[in-house]
Amino acid sequence: MKKLLLIILSVVVVSSAFAEEFYSKGVIPGWKFAPVQVGAGIFESANLFDADSVALLSIGLLGIQQYSSIISVGGITELKNNYGIQLSAASLTDRNYGLMLSSYLNATCANDNYGIKIGLFNMSGKYDKLQLLGIDFFDYLQVGVFNANNRDNILQVGVFNANNKDNILQIGIFNETLNGGVQIGLLNYNENALIKWLPLVNFSFGGKEK
Repeated sequence: MKKLLLIILSVVVVSSAFAEEFYSKGVIPGWKFAPVQVGAGIFESANLFDADSVALLSIGLLGIQQYSSIISVGGITELKNNYGIQLSAASLTDRNYGLMLSSYLNATCANDNYGIKIGLFNMSGKYDKLQLLGIDFFDYLQVGVFNANNRDNILQVGVFNANNKDNILQIGIFNETLNGGVQIGLLNYNENALIKWLPLVNFSFGGKEK
């Protein structure tokens, strides 16, 4: 639990360092398309081209801030739109349409993940979804050690699974749902089931959201 709290705290610190708009000017201003974007870090006037351009390849020393990119590599990468591969220690994007691969953090800030996130810690929106050590497919399939979601029609496979809306299926050691779904695990808590706590299998067909 302490490790999870430290991760969440560091996410808040890292996320607060980024601006919501991509307007900083580069050394070469006025270009809306950047074949190769190069940046020293995520702060104003750190990029070769303007931050609101579209790039094929973005490379950052400490990090890179880019409106849209096909391939982005850096210590910390922040994109408005990821259309390809985002590879970094911490990857932040509003909308992910490709692959976010991080050794530490993947975050879709606008809660729009239409691709795949693989990392130690995956996050969407304002903690609308949390995932520790796992793979997140389109926000509708979570495979990880710890999975927590706030969305309907979720399939979760992990050690600990939690969701406060309707699940399709939860498979884990401990499963918790506050609305409905099928659960297979060592211990299952289902708020709307006939018997809320059951080992091995539990289910319900939904109910009033808590």
